[in-house]
Amino acid sequence: MVKSSRTDGLFEISGAVHLHSSCSDGSKSIPEITETANEKGLDFLLFSDHNTLKPKKDGLEGIYKKVAVVIGCELNDPDDKNHYLAFQIEDEIPLGLRAEEYVRKVKDQGGFGIIAHPAEKRSYSEKYPPYPWTDWHVQGFDGIEIWNQLSEWMEGMSRLNFIYRLMHPLRSIHFPVKSILEKWDRLNIEKRIVGTGGIDVHAYKKRFLGFINLEIYPYKVQFKSIRTHLLLDESWQEILKKNDFSLAERAIFSAIKNARLFIVNYSVGDGTGFEFYAQKGSRIFPMGARINEHEVEFHVVCPLKGKIRFIHNSVVKEQKRGQDLQIKCNEPGVYRVEIYRKGRGWIYSNPIVLMK
Repeated sequence: MVKSSRTDGLFEISGAVHLHSSCSDGSKSIPEITETANEKGLDFLLFSDHNTLKPKKDGLEGIYKKVAVVIGCELNDPDDKNHYLAFQIEDEIPLGLRAEEYVRKVKDQGGFGIIAHPAEKRSYSEKYPPYPWTDWHVQGFDGIEIWNQLSEWMEGMSRLNFIYRLMHPLRSIHFPVKSILEKWDRLNIEKRIVGTGGIDVHAYKKRFLGFINLEIYPYKVQFKSIRTHLLLDESWQEILKKNDFSLAERAIFSAIKNARLFIVNYSVGDGTGFEFYAQKGSRIFPMGARINEHEVEFHVVCPLKGKIRFIHNSVVKEQKRGQDLQIKCNEPGVYRVEIYRKGRGWIYSNPIVLMK
């Protein structure tokens, strides 16, 4: 039996969510992308090509060396708004539906759905308009992409910095959108809504000035941007030894559905080893827990020094520079952690909720 070295007793893996391949508008095949992920040390990839499950039907899900590949799809409404990442579904969702319809159809299949780039704003090019989520009356979604790397890169684009952003894409990663973090906090008061990070990688190939060929944001570069860390019940090494994809998929979605995950901006540091948990006596409650306790002690442990912000219902309750923080709390509400390094967002935890 492999024993976890984490205080919460869970096993940590990291990977990337929201990838596009040549099955829609990405530039490389799923096997090619996965080979790069193996080289860069990722453990899992969640693909979401536009409005198609063909790669899943073609048998491209599975374990490739040390990387588990899960295939879903990205849905949208007739106005090309309200994009929705759908996973764990077998039947394709028809085109032309409104958001409330495809959210319900994903749920009817027993699937898991994440609102993509909900607050996207773009003004640089009419060719690439924004794709925000506008139908907030819709019920039944499971998660929100609180940080989308491609959206942030394009939202800050201008004629003055276009070349700089092409040459130094990772330097454009700063912070998630504050209004979405606040909405996420409010939603978690009533029910668990998972917060994920997405790279939204396409690795577009473009020609400039008629003779310069560029791959915009290659996959290998994107894998150094926003990663999602999952906390599993079982050792990933033991799962890989069994070479059982269904077991790997269950482990991945058990962590995601229970919000046992955090998001890391790798452009300012590796977040492996980050811990955020609550403790009541000898009991440990991990990220994602919803606790019927009136007073607990929260613990934060960082692998590197940073600025720790401990947040309660969107308000900073405590902050300090360092690698650890402990604080006792008894107020009901949504508690989570943000860590900053080098003046930029680094780690964003999913919340622990003290119930009323």
